[in-house]
Amino acid sequence: MEKTSIYLSGLSSDGCAQTVTRAILAVKGVDSAEVSADYLWAVVFYDPERTNPEEIAEAVEAAGYGAEL
Repeated sequence: MEKTSIYLSGLSSDGCAQTVTRAILAVKGVDSAEVSADYLWAVVFYDPERTNPEEIAEAVEAAGYGAEL
């Protein structure tokens, strides 16, 4: 497992954080994710043979939020 941190934008509530968490966890190869609406960060553990930080960021963006590696 590897770990990456993603700076998030557009989150305004815990509901937004839950939406982002679901989007990240839907990426094949993601093991776990902690998302904070307060600090606008996501910490993600993933299998580098199955996914990468760019794909995880794309999933966040597809959910309607900003993501910066």
